[in-house]
Amino acid sequence: MTKKIQSILRLLRGDPRFLVMSWLARFIAVREWVADRGRYQSPAVIDATVTHPSAGACPLESSGQVAKFIQTHGYYVGFSLQDSILQDLLTFAETTPCYANRDSSLPFYIKNKDQFEQALGAPLLVAGYLDTHETCDAYQKLKTDPYLLDVASQYLNHSAVYMRGELAWGFPAPNTQAEKVKTARVFHCDINDFKTIKFFFYLTDVGEGEGPHVYIKGTHRNRRLGHQWIGQGCASIDDEALVETYGRDRVHVVTGPAGLGFAGDPYCLHKGTVPHDQSRLLLQLEFGIYPYRIWYF
Repeated sequence: MTKKIQSILRLLRGDPRFLVMSWLARFIAVREWVADRGRYQSPAVIDATVTHPSAGACPLESSGQVAKFIQTHGYYVGFSLQDSILQDLLTFAETTPCYANRDSSLPFYIKNKDQFEQALGAPLLVAGYLDTHETCDAYQKLKTDPYLLDVASQYLNHSAVYMRGELAWGFPAPNTQAEKVKTARVFHCDINDFKTIKFFFYLTDVGEGEGPHVYIKGTHRNRRLGHQWIGQGCASIDDEALVETYGRDRVHVVTGPAGLGFAGDPYCLHKGTVPHDQSRLLLQLEFGIYPYRIWYF
């Protein structure tokens, strides 16, 4: 109870509007009502400046098609970063300090990870770049890309507002259940606005052994009332119980080469998984309807 009160006070001090939203936006009917009130109109011409015009032999789907797919399934997989953008992001990750377990007092360069772990005396679970990715030109191009912004705006039915992004490594390391919860490696949902959308890009090849992202299809619009009531508390429910509830056939594991992009409604039950074979570098950007002074991540 004390932790709950502390959390409420933190949100109240940070932004009272966010506190109210976090109570209301756990309910699907409220989320859809807010989105339906929007009147977003898509531009006549939209340029994709950071993604390939085709993924393999398939042309890039229109922003409207992608938004409709997310509305139905909760996520979409099929973007592909241009090689120059991918390389610029990788160069940034290699030449900029990241921070062990997202701790600003523990900076290191990724090439020195093994030595850093030895000095630390413990294996690393994750390492993030905190907000330094905002200084990367390639990231700014992603953040302002007309095509991605239109996908976001059409899905939200409001002009998309940039909320926050993250560039982070996930490492092969033993994880306790508590550590999995802390690093979003259990099924959960995120509530940062009445409706949001997150874009993800794999910057390294991700197979089954590199900690792929996983969605439970359709759970952004079809959720038991009890699970809506507890909102982000769904993270406390055992993964297997959620899979049994919503159907094993709805579980989608997202694997693919470096540069693969996908987008999802963070309210759709999802998780990152623990890498077992190789480290994974993941970029994410979140857009919502309203700006707040505080957020969950």
